Amino acid sequence: MDSRAVRTFRVFVVVTAVVAIALGVVAIVWPRPSLVVVALLFGVYLVVAGALRVLAAVRGHGTPRVWRWTSGVVGALVGIAGLLALLDPTIPLLVYAVLAGAGFIIEGIASLVGGFVGHPGSSRVPTVVSGVLSIVGGVVVLVAPGLALTVFMVFSGIALIVVGAAALLLLPPRAAARR
Repeated sequence: MDSRAVRTFRVFVVVTAVVAIALGVVAIVWPRPSLVVVALLFGVYLVVAGALRVLAAVRGHGTPRVWRWTSGVVGALVGIAGLLALLDPTIPLLVYAVLAGAGFIIEGIASLVGGFVGHPGSSRVPTVVSGVLSIVGGVVVLVAPGLALTVFMVFSGIALIVVGAAALLLLPPRAAARR
């Protein structure tokens, strides 16, 4: 496998996982007072994750073409969702809950595709588990948006911490990046 692809993937995983874990902690510690602030941070996270996913797809030399296309399209959609959330932080929170639910589902689908076709330096089981958890979280938010607004901060915080931690488990060994 191309060492540039492995290094690019490692950076993508580390940055998005660390941001996800940090946002998850904020969401759990200050659920009500920081709802709008965290909504903005989720928007930033979606933009960064989307951009990094597109970058990983573009620079993913040596990876399966279906993963690169899926990753690029999903990255663009996730980034657009983040930009929409950032354009007007006073967007009704119900709409934001729907965007967040869709983002979790889209990210979960991308992880499942990666788990089934394989992507650089990752293990299939954690990738599929991460994808399933993202999809389940997204469906819960979409099915009960009113209830989700009440528990959104804590639920999203837990989901982000789990997804971030699972993503860190996917890191290829440093030795693979040096080859």
